[in-house]
Amino acid sequence: MKKNVFFLLAFLFLTTLLPAQTAQQWMDKVSENYKKIPTYYIKFDLKESGNPKTFTGELFAARERYSLDVMDIKQMYDGKTLYTVSKEDKEVTVSNPTPESDDLLTPTKILNMYKSGFQMALGKTETIGGEKIQFIKLTPTGNSEIESVLVGVNVKNNSLQQYKEFYKNGSSRLITVKEYLENLIIPRALFKFDQSKYEKDGYIVTSI
Repeated sequence: MKKNVFFLLAFLFLTTLLPAQTAQQWMDKVSENYKKIPTYYIKFDLKESGNPKTFTGELFAARERYSLDVMDIKQMYDGKTLYTVSKEDKEVTVSNPTPESDDLLTPTKILNMYKSGFQMALGKTETIGGEKIQFIKLTPTGNSEIESVLVGVNVKNNSLQQYKEFYKNGSSRLITVKEYLENLIIPRALFKFDQSKYEKDGYIVTSI
């Protein structure tokens, strides 16, 4: 599940894109542009192959802090401590990850991961729902369960529209942005964990 959340965040944090002549230039512009955005919100749909159900999720981000809620997982990171809530297991895992930890899903780390861990190439341009979408293909350079990733950019407003993961076992995942807002006021409480509330609701809280 952590791997699923990791690559989901990889998509969600790449929310503001600028057009570029090459895939590398495009990614460099993404990194620079991201640093300028203080806060943003994304509502998205998640569809997995073999599952007829579509899941709706939300992400609130303020620099390195974020709150993600999708399927049965909720994650909160306040800049120091990471809280991973499994609604199905009624369990909360509390950790203080280092910048290199696989559990830490900050935007900066994910952007750096794509720069060093993937081979990038411009893909096809398609018209989806009346909008022109430019796809960028990402292929892992090391051992990975992912075969390739397609990132779809809305050429009209330079925003991320779709994200497709293709796995070596033949399965796939599609994420589509339904709503995107920048520079909104996000309450600090959204990134804070209320342990007493979760314990009152029957959750087991474990620190690692």
